[in-house]
Amino acid sequence: MKLLVSIAFLISSFISVFDVTDDVVTALKAGKSSELVKFFDEKVSIKLIDQEDLLSKSQAEANIKYFFEKHPVKNYTVSQTNAVTKDVQFISGTLETTNGKYRVSVLLRRNLISQFRIENENE
Repeated sequence: MKLLVSIAFLISSFISVFDVTDDVVTALKAGKSSELVKFFDEKVSIKLIDQEDLLSKSQAEANIKYFFEKHPVKNYTVSQTNAVTKDVQFISGTLETTNGKYRVSVLLRRNLISQFRIENENE
């Protein structure tokens, strides 16, 4: 019986990880900073093209909202998702906007985004 409970717990923890990953990808595809910020930790390491800083959740949201306003999203394609550990996940992909293509990297710890990067595709 303990084995069944352990297996059920393990499966449910992985399902919640993939639910968060799917929600983050959906927010990126739509270019919705308000949906993305729901998964931000209280402090987030942000890099948007050539600006990099450790920001509060509200500062990060303002910066990403501004980026999406200047670079309307056409599409986001996931290239990789990894569950590094039970508490750490990594998502990377290509963000296509009206102004070009960008490489996006997202690091989640305990289902919260701790690092978010948008870089020029050719860097």
